[in-house]
Formats: sequence, structure tokens, C-alpha cells
Amino acid sequence: MKKQKEFELNTTTDMKVFILFLMDNLGYPLEHETIIKIVEENTNEITLDYDECLRQLSESGHLLYDEVDGVRYYMISDKGRLVAAELYDNLDKNFRERSLRVAIRYISLSKSGARVNSYITETPSKRYRVTMEAFDRYGEVMSTSVTVNSLKEAELIKKNYDAKPDGVYRGVLFSVTGKLEYIS
Repeated sequence: MKKQKEFELNTTTDMKVFILFLMDNLGYPLEHETIIKIVEENTNEITLDYDECLRQLSESGHLLYDEVDGVRYYMISDKGRLVAAELYDNLDKNFRERSLRVAIRYISLSKSGARVNSYITETPSKRYRVTMEAFDRYGEVMSTSVTVNSLKEAELIKKNYDAKPDGVYRGVLFSVTGKLEYIS
């Protein structure tokens, strides 16, 4: 049986869509070195073409960048998010999933500037519902609730979420996707 050839980024457009795909999924500014590291882990090769793609994406307004103390940080723009959403399907589905597994390590609510909120409400059955929410500038990222029997347990859950929203967010993502990468 012939082994299926692994998907490769062969064109500049593929590379640009891939970079926008990663930046959109991470959702916050990344330094140049980190972007290149993620790309390298996903493609097993690195070329100057990626730097050229970053430059072109910035010039076209699909990525925004800022330089702080000689380090360049990139972030996807609204324009880049809209264009990239139309082109994601050009990338192989298995490649996208494999790439996200690598990028998952970089997902962070706190780095993305997300606002988190949590509150406790008493239910009609005298139990306690803890609602945990996260919002970024585009809207809701997560909203989940758990109901427990005691107020003390509810307060402990709320306190944990308020202290470590990233851990709870990753745990929820693991629970709904079954992907271990979210908790590693």
C-alpha cells in the first residue's frame, strides 16, 4: 500500500494562509521568533520565505506589528481574520489539526487580553451554579457553568477560575475535544 504524501506548503499563498491560520487561532500578539518556532515545528523546515510572508502580510494590512526593544511582535488584524477565514480550507485538514496541536501550547486567555468573569447563583433546588466566562475583543470565548451542592465548593471553584482561568479554559477544551495537547 502506497503511503500518502504529507501535505506541504508549496506556495507563498499557502505560507501566508498558514501564518494567518496560526495567528487567528492563538488570538494575541506573538514575537517573530515564536512565530518562526511554531512554523518550524509544523513544517520541519524553515526558509527566508516565512520572513518575506510576514513582511507582505504586514504591508497588506493582514497582520499588524510593533517593535519593542528590538523585538518585533505580530498580531492578526480584522482584515486578516476575515480574509483568512475564507482561505483556511485551502490547507489540508490533517495539517491544520496537526499544526493546532503544536500551537496549543501557546494558547492563553491572559496573553490574549481576554476579560474573565465568574459568579455564583443559587438554584431553585438550593444548589449552587458557578458560571465562568471569558471574552476577547470579538466577543465570548467561553461560557460554562457547573452546579455543586455546597456554597463552599462553589466558592472554591470560582476562586480557582479567577486565579487560573487559562487552566480551566484548557481543561474545558480538553473535555470537549478529547485532545490531550490542551492539558500538556
